[in-house]
Parts: sequence; structure tokens; C-alpha cells
Amino acid sequence: MKDQTEMLRLFIFLSLMALLSSPVNAQSSQSIKLTYKAYWGGFVISKVYSSARLSNESYQVDVAYDVTGLASIFSNMKSKSSVRGNILSDGALMPLEFDNAGSWGKSHFTTKTRFDSESSQIVAHDIDFKFKKEAKYIPIADAQRKGPDMMSYYLDLMLNPHALAVSQDLREATVFGGFFLLNMAYKCPERKTLDSGRATYTGPVIACEFTDKVVDGNFIATDKKKKKKRKKKKKEKATKPVEIWFAEIEGLQPKVPVYAEFAIGWGKVRVYLAEIDVSPLKAEKDAP
Repeated sequence: MKDQTEMLRLFIFLSLMALLSSPVNAQSSQSIKLTYKAYWGGFVISKVYSSARLSNESYQVDVAYDVTGLASIFSNMKSKSSVRGNILSDGALMPLEFDNAGSWGKSHFTTKTRFDSESSQIVAHDIDFKFKKEAKYIPIADAQRKGPDMMSYYLDLMLNPHALAVSQDLREATVFGGFFLLNMAYKCPERKTLDSGRATYTGPVIACEFTDKVVDGNFIATDKKKKKKRKKKKKEKATKPVEIWFAEIEGLQPKVPVYAEFAIGWGKVRVYLAEIDVSPLKAEKDAP
């Protein structure tokens, strides 16, 4: 099930890229919308849209993207993700709902997860999937079925002013990713400079490296129509880190990603921050 796992990891990353752009200072009561453009071989293959509402007591983030143009020959992908939760008095995030849906070609998946508002334990987890190859889902063990979800984890990371500092130290956490339980790890080893006509921002950045590893939950192929001779198991290659560059941009707090690059089966993808739209957060009674 390598293809399915790789596609799901790509969905996770692009959702992460948009999500990481979303946090704002809760005291400023802002609404922020950022747009990214993903390039492959010099062509724009996707636009990633994100919007966030963040107050002292709650947070909500919505992300959507699709793969278009030349890259759609390889994978006509679409995805929507959303998360909603509470912000506690000590600043900790407590997720309430996490939804994720996506498709590529004739394959698709959806997950709907609900969390207990006090313990962060998962109280409902509805999934649906259909892949080109028949597959069986091995669920995450009951003892591991708790938050944070992937999006809340990264939002919490962005709201911590000390998290994205230059350091060789590797920081790890266990995160619920919808179908998988992931070990997430990152470090920010150096400062660089972004200078590209594709980006709306140019200037100094902090370069960080992110990796993830599935530690529970899995898909197993069940199609036995075509039997193949067993081959010697090849040594599994280490996953290459996703590199994300963060910058301080006036009017946005804290640091936001302005560039990223990562490798998938059909080549390296580079993602640039293309548009920024910041406005005051409307009061609930005034919101449309």
C-alpha cells in the first residue's frame, strides 16, 4: 500500500503547509487568509488556501487545495480539512472536531473525528475510503486514540514563541493523523535568506526540517488475484525531511512559513507564499 501511504502523507503535508500559515495573535482578533503556490518542474501544480479564526477562547482553521495542470496527469488530487477546538486559560489547545477528506483519481477517503472536551480522548472516529487496490484498514490501538490531532499540534507549535528557534535539538511528539498515529519530529538548524520572484516575501528566514513516521494504524493490501513471487525485503529508506522556511512578517504573529520543499514519487515540489490577506475578526453577531 505504498502509493496510498505516500498520497496520504502528501495530503498531510500540504494541509500542514496551509495550516502553519494561519495562526494570528489572539489578542489582535484577526482573520487571516494566505495562499500558497506549489511548483513542480517550473509549473504551478496547486494552490493552497487557508483561513483561520482565532480568539482567546477558541480556534478554527479550514484548508483546501487541489492539484491541477500538468501534475494532474500523475495525480488529480483534491483535499479539504478543518479543525475546531478550545483554547484553555493556560494557552493549551483542546481539539473538539477534526475532519479531513480527499481524492485522487478514483481513490478517495474521509475521516471525521470527535474529541472529549476535557480529556482529549477520541469519542467518535468515522472513516470511509476506497483505493484502486483493495485494502484493509488496521485501526489505531484504543489506548492511543487521543489528541492532539495533526492540525491542532501544528497550530500549538506556531503559537509557541519559543518553538521555532535555531537549534540542532530534535523535538518529537505523538500526533493523531486521521488514519495513522504519527511520530512527528522537527529541528531548525540554521538561518537562510529567501530571494525568489515566486514569493511575496524575500528576506531572512529560519530553516526547519520536519519528519513523520507512522507508529500505529495501517493499510494492508487484500487483493490476492495476482500472486507475485516473494522477493527479498529491501531495506527501508529513511524518509527525507520536509524543509520549511519561516519568517517574521509585519502584521502577522508569530513566524509563518514562506517556502517549503519536499520530495514525492514523481519529483520535488517547491511551495511559495504567494498572497496575504489580513483583516479584523468580526464579532459573532456581525459575521455573515
